[in-house]
Amino acid sequence: MNRSVQVYNGGVYLRGLLEQGPRKSLEPMVERLGGGADYQSLQQFLADSPWDPGLVVRAVAERVVPAIDMQAWVLDDTGFPKDGKRSPGVKRQYSGTLARSATVRSACRCTR
Repeated sequence: MNRSVQVYNGGVYLRGLLEQGPRKSLEPMVERLGGGADYQSLQQFLADSPWDPGLVVRAVAERVVPAIDMQAWVLDDTGFPKDGKRSPGVKRQYSGTLARSATVRSACRCTR
C-alpha cells in the first residue's frame, strides 16, 4: 500500500470514527460513509499500516495545544462496551467505567 492510499484511508477511517452512528466497527462504518470508503482497502489499512503511536500523539498535541491554548493536560481513560471481537482496538480488559472486566474499546479524553 503506498503512502497516498494510507493517508486517504486514515482520513476516511477517522471520519468514520467521528461521525454519528452506534457502531464503530468497520462494516457499519463503511456503509455510513458511502462511496468514499472501500471495505477491503480500509481493512488493509488497519492491518498493514505501521505507525509509531508516540509520533501520532505528538503530532496531535502540536496541532491541538496552540488551537485551544492548553496549559495543562488531564487524561481520563474510559471504556465503551462492545459486542463482538472484530472492531479495531477492542479486547477483553478491566474497565473502570463498568467496574469489571468486559469486552471494551478504551479511549482517553483530554481536558484542561
